This record gives sequence, structure tokens and C-alpha cells, in this order.
Amino acid sequence: MGLVIRQSIYTTIISYAGAVIGYLNLLYLFPKFLEPEQVGLLRTVQDAAILLAPFATFGLAQSIFRFYPQLVKDKNTEAGFISLIALLALGGFVIFFAVFKLFETTILSYFEANARAIIEYASVVVWLTLILLLTSLLEAYSRSLLKLIFPALLREVVVRLCLAALVILYYKGYFTYTQFVIYTLLAYTFCLLLLIAYLSYLQKLSFTFNLRTLPAGKINALIVYSSLSFAGAAGMILIGKVDSMMVAGMLGLAANAVYTTAFYMATIIEIPKRALSQVAMPLIARAFEKNDLTEIKTIYEKTAINQFIIGVLLLIGVYINLDNIFSLMPKQEVYEAGKWVVVIVGVGKLADMLFGPSSEIIVLSKYYAFNILLLTALAGVVIVSNNMLIPIYGINGAAMGSALALITFNTLKYFFIWYKLKIQPFNRATLKVLGVALVTVGLNFLIPKFEILLLDVVIRSGVITGFFSLLVYYTKASPDGNAFLLMQLSRIGLRSKG
Repeated sequence: MGLVIRQSIYTTIISYAGAVIGYLNLLYLFPKFLEPEQVGLLRTVQDAAILLAPFATFGLAQSIFRFYPQLVKDKNTEAGFISLIALLALGGFVIFFAVFKLFETTILSYFEANARAIIEYASVVVWLTLILLLTSLLEAYSRSLLKLIFPALLREVVVRLCLAALVILYYKGYFTYTQFVIYTLLAYTFCLLLLIAYLSYLQKLSFTFNLRTLPAGKINALIVYSSLSFAGAAGMILIGKVDSMMVAGMLGLAANAVYTTAFYMATIIEIPKRALSQVAMPLIARAFEKNDLTEIKTIYEKTAINQFIIGVLLLIGVYINLDNIFSLMPKQEVYEAGKWVVVIVGVGKLADMLFGPSSEIIVLSKYYAFNILLLTALAGVVIVSNNMLIPIYGINGAAMGSALALITFNTLKYFFIWYKLKIQPFNRATLKVLGVALVTVGLNFLIPKFEILLLDVVIRSGVITGFFSLLVYYTKASPDGNAFLLMQLSRIGLRSKG
């Protein structure tokens, strides 16, 4: 678990650096320099590509995690494995592209009434889908190698810095909005090329036409697993992204700008989950390879409690500062309509963190088909519920659908793992953190409101963070977290090493 803590700390730092840049982009630069319809169009293009990418990968990213420990034994098998993934990825994109062109008119007609501008950027969506497809596969491969930091730096920091520079250059008049969207595609391409260069530098990106180094039976198993995982991966993205597509199609691009901006504000809560899961997944895969259920249980419990601690603190921090955040935004009167979206989605994201790496455990076990069937069913539920809730509650309805799907999904996974593997992530530490959270929220109401917004944010956040952290430390809810804190204090001389 030490490896999980150590690498997750670094990737979490990178993720939060990226979150700061992302917040600067979405909460200040984009609202200031772009009209709401332009923000909504850009977000719709990005979300559409993210939504379509899993359909083009056909579940290959999950297969990399599952089969890398089984197939890669030396340089020859490594080259064969990479070549097989590349061939399957190329074939998957060709099939996706053919299907997309066949139904392109039908797909785009959904946006005809309220978001017609997106139709003009359909080709950008397709190309961005290809770039995200290749990036996701190379990131999955890097994570299997336990090389997490540089890919995280590209994804979380570099691409967002590029977008910040592009929107400023657009505002200065160096290019048109259409060119700005195209240059956004090139920013993602630039990061993909850097990732390829990084893996090549590590001598981990070699190809061969000879796939005989890989057992034929394992290749067939990988293809079958990818085909089955395809539905699950597509279902997960549908749950996370179809809401913004439906908001754009049903309410328009300006409404989607408000919704996606508020949604992004809530996603800061799940950043620790991404970091911890990136490290935990290859370790879970290796534990399953050794049939070490005790190790899986340990990863399950410790990842869940650490995610929950950080997630609770972040949700409280976002909630207590919501009014201040919207007051600091350009076009506050437009974007503060998403206030309840932040809260509702935040609760859903916290529930997702509370249950730990349950999806990873199921996907990497022999019961992976359950996750696939569940995701497929829930994706359908999300679409139906959004069709019902968005016309009634607007963007809040989309947030309700998203949160409800996450809570339901995680509850069902919890009971399935408990039934099949006889393990579950909760203990008295979970109740301790919940109690600390309730006391901390109560403390917020005792802190006076300061007229200077930034001063209020700093004081309120500082008091709440300090109080919450001290209670978590003294309740010993996370022994790993306490040990890590003491080690860092020793390093900087604030605690004796003895």
C-alpha cells in the first residue's frame, strides 16, 4: 500500500495543479472572453468526443490492465502486446467511423432545434475522438507500467495551460472562434505526441509484425474481454457525459455552458479518486493474478477510506464557498444558476468515492460481466430519467439524474462484491469520518461572514480544513494518512524521527 500512497500523492498534487488551471479557465477566462453559447459549444465538442471515444476503443483500455500482467513477460512479448493493441485500436476506430458516418444525420438531428452550431463541428468531434482514443490507451499502458506522473502531468496540466493560452490569444484577436476550436484539437494532439515520445524514451513502445510471441488463447480471451468491456466502458461514459449532451440538445448551448461549468466545479471532489484508482488498478490486477484476496481487501478498504476523507473535506469546502466562488466569476448573473448543480453532483461524486475501487475490483475479477450489464442498464436509466427530469427541473434535473445513477450504481456494486468475494470497504473509520464531517459543517455556521470575498474564502477554508484535519488525525480514521503526515513532519524537522 506504500506504493499506492506515494504515487497517488504525486499524481494528486498534479491533479490539483491541473484543477487550479481548470478553475481559472472555466470560472474566469472562458466566461470573461467567450459568450455562454461559445463556452457551451466548446464543452459540447469536448464532451461529445469523450462520450464517443469508448465506442471507438471497444474496451481495450480495460483489457490492457487485465492482460498486461498475463502476457508481458519480456521485450518480445511486450512488443507483441503493444502491436496487438495498436491493430485492435485501428480496427475499432475504422468500425466506429463507418457506423458514425452511417448514422451521422440521425445523431446530429438531435441538436437541430436548440444547438445547431454543433453540427458544423462534427468533423472536429470525430478527430478529437481519435486523439482521445489513442491517448486513453497509452495512458492505460503507462499505468500498467506504474508510470503515472508524466501522463497525469500532460492530461491535467499541459493541455489546460494550452487551452488557457488559446482563449487569451483568441480574445486578443489572433484567430477566429472556429480556429480556436480547431487549435483546441491540436492542443490534445500535442499532448498525445509528448506521451508517445515519453514511452519511446523509456523504450517501452516497440512494435512487431510477429504476434506469435503471444499465446493464441490469450489473444482470443483479450478480444472477447474487450468486446464485453466495451459495453461497460461505454455505459460508464454515458452515465458521466450524456447529461451534458442532453442539456445542449434540449435546453441549448448557453444552458450547457452553465451546466458543464457547475459540473466541473463539483468534479474537484473526485480528483483524489482518479489518483488513487490509477495506482490501485494495476495492483489489484496483479493481486488477482496471484489470487491474493487478502491484498485486494486491504487495497479496497484503505483506498475507500482515504478517498472518503479527502472527498468529504473537498465537498464541504466547495459548499461553504459557493456564494463566494460565483461572486468572483465574470457574468455571475448567468452562471450562478448552476449553484444547486454543484451541490447535487458533488453528493453523487462523494458517494462514488465512498465505495472505493469497486468497479476496478469487479472489472478485473472473473465477474466482470456483472459490471458491464449493470453499466449498460444504468446508462439506459440515466437517459430515461434525464428525459423526464430535464424538462421539469432544467439543469438541476440533469444533475439529479447523474447523482442518482452514481449512488445506485455504487450501492449495487457494493452488495455484489460483498456477496461474491466476501469483502467490503466499510468499518468504524467510515462512521468516524461521517461524524467529523457533520461537526465540521456545523462549525461553518459559527464562522462570521467577512465582506471581503477573498478574505472570507481564506479564513473560512483555513478554519474548516484545520478543524477537520485535526479531528481526522486524532480519531485515527486513516492510519496510512497519519503515518504519511508524521513522515513528512519528520522530513522538515517538525517531528523527531525517533
